[in-house]
Amino acid sequence: MVLNLEMVTTSYDSVAYTVPVYVGSAQQNLSLQVDTGSSDLWIASKSCSTASCSSTNGRLYDPTSSMPTNASFTINYLSGTVSGPIVWDTVQLGTYNVQNQALAAASTVSDEPLSSDFDGILGLALPLNSVIEQTIPPATNDNPDGASFSSNLFSMTPASTAPSQPFFSLTFARPGSNEIPSLLGIGMHPSSVVPDPSKIKYSTLVNQGAGMLFWKTNVQAIVVYVNGQARPVVLTGSVTGAAFPTALLDSGVPFIITTSSIANGIYGALGISPASDGNYYVPCSTPLNMTITLDGQPELPIHPLDLTNEPSGQQNAQYCVGLIQADDSQLTPTSDIGDMILGVPFMRNVYTVLAYEPPPFNTSVYTGVTPTLGLMGLTNITQALDEFNNVRVLNQPLDGAPSQQEVSSNDTKMSVGLEVLIGLIGFFALCFTLFGLKWFMTRRQWKKQGMVDKDGGKEGEGEYRAYQLTRRNSQSSDDAPPVSTLRTLAYSSYTTRKEKVSEYTFDSNGTRVELDPVKEFGEWNIKYDHSPPSIFDLSDPWDPYAANRDTIVGTDAPLLDSPISLDFLTTNHRRTSDEINGVQENTSVPLLTDRHHRRSSSQSSDSDIAEAGVGMAGVGTIARGSQIVTGLPHSLRRSDNFDGDSSSLASRNEVVTPSRRFPTSHEHHDTLDVVDIR
Repeated sequence: MVLNLEMVTTSYDSVAYTVPVYVGSAQQNLSLQVDTGSSDLWIASKSCSTASCSSTNGRLYDPTSSMPTNASFTINYLSGTVSGPIVWDTVQLGTYNVQNQALAAASTVSDEPLSSDFDGILGLALPLNSVIEQTIPPATNDNPDGASFSSNLFSMTPASTAPSQPFFSLTFARPGSNEIPSLLGIGMHPSSVVPDPSKIKYSTLVNQGAGMLFWKTNVQAIVVYVNGQARPVVLTGSVTGAAFPTALLDSGVPFIITTSSIANGIYGALGISPASDGNYYVPCSTPLNMTITLDGQPELPIHPLDLTNEPSGQQNAQYCVGLIQADDSQLTPTSDIGDMILGVPFMRNVYTVLAYEPPPFNTSVYTGVTPTLGLMGLTNITQALDEFNNVRVLNQPLDGAPSQQEVSSNDTKMSVGLEVLIGLIGFFALCFTLFGLKWFMTRRQWKKQGMVDKDGGKEGEGEYRAYQLTRRNSQSSDDAPPVSTLRTLAYSSYTTRKEKVSEYTFDSNGTRVELDPVKEFGEWNIKYDHSPPSIFDLSDPWDPYAANRDTIVGTDAPLLDSPISLDFLTTNHRRTSDEINGVQENTSVPLLTDRHHRRSSSQSSDSDIAEAGVGMAGVGTIARGSQIVTGLPHSLRRSDNFDGDSSSLASRNEVVTPSRRFPTSHEHHDTLDVVDIR
């Protein structure tokens, strides 16, 4: 019979391999760790209240239906202590049911990593090492006794109910790999692991003074391979004084424990010495490639991943903990252990046979006094080194499937090609999106600035007509078009009209329209200052604010090059209609006057300022709020030190060319007058 074992994690670097059993008349389903280093069966009971028992989440053995023996049990492990009463109860393993099996109902468990999947120990060491058997000696009749589980199993009567061959076999899986399963064979080899049982080699066990207690044999050689070179470890003999050191197999120990002499020889081949804490630390990317040769066995390689482990809670660490550690305090001449304990790291690499008779097996003559240890290596060192490199160097998972350990170059190229294609598609999509967004924003801005004519006319024409209507009917400057439109209109007006002269004016260039310094209805842009804006250089054709226009579009005439006399500006009051009627023929007068806004100088106020200025004048109309200011000299000289400050005033003696038009102010009872020369 072959049973599956469960690998239960007990700590960061430790696992327990457990097997399910049924105990008592109630058939309690419990899990016991398979331990080849001890010979007793114990289960944490409901009377146990220690921390280890509490970690089982209430999954504890109920000995109510058991039969007491009135004996107690205490055992000390390398780490941990267990004690409690010894009882007789029924234990079923697989299809084998053992009646009146002596076991310990542990009431105290210390330093044992129990869990909900780990309730106790099933000891498979040799019967002479059993503590219960020493307390309750075995009997030769059918009366209950203290015989070990293995003794009762292989001596069951009738013989047809017992296993066909007296041995246990074990294989332990490696964490992260499914290449080797975890199995417990009872009198049978698993064909998936051992297709040819003849390849199993057997070793003679060491007989100590008290008899054979453990599955222990002699160590013939230990070799460490560094860069393909063999570096044998010097073996100086056993702690007991024997010629060869001895090693026992213990599935309950998660390390390989040996003497400091052997440990220093193993790590010394790599140039590594023990640390201050007594442990050995190996660079995680350096494989510890070693083999052990036991009595009657070939070289048995050990997987490098089984010999080092990353520190707890650290991934991709620089240094790993070596799982071969020295413990001279436990390995003494009187401990019966010997020189090495080959724990789980070694047993994962071999198929182990715990045989109570040498082969060929014959249960008819089973005596249990000539046990033997069978081993067969399971590790291919070449594959093991590749797996080590994948895990520790390439940081890839260990899954045990060779086809998944390598990625074909075709798949890699296809993957890279797809990534490049997706990247290009994403890039062009991003560019298209940004271009569309930019076009939308630009189109929207053009619409706001009048660059797109919804009526189908020329660019800006419809906007200009709308601007003319708005300026005539709006009551505030908030309806004004954008500055960019004003600049375009001003320059367009300048270029098309600069040579046209009105028949009603002395000079068409004598009329100037200020587009920006003065708002609609004569409101100055400058806050808190009643002075007009600065004089602009109107000769600059690129200045959007220099716009020379006729009040009335007349005939074309060349620009005047010489200054003209401004004697007609001698009066210093607003002119009435009667006065306008008496003006000489050579004087240009507006067609209409604004009679509704005549006020005396004494009645001027801030409201006059709001009304003063230059508006958009249509054909046959005068600019609203325009005034004729007199009192200027007949001859004005042009100033050479032009000041762009809006608060600067033109000097009374400035010389003005005929092509210039500028606003000026004259203080008179806080009244702001605007000159509109026509």
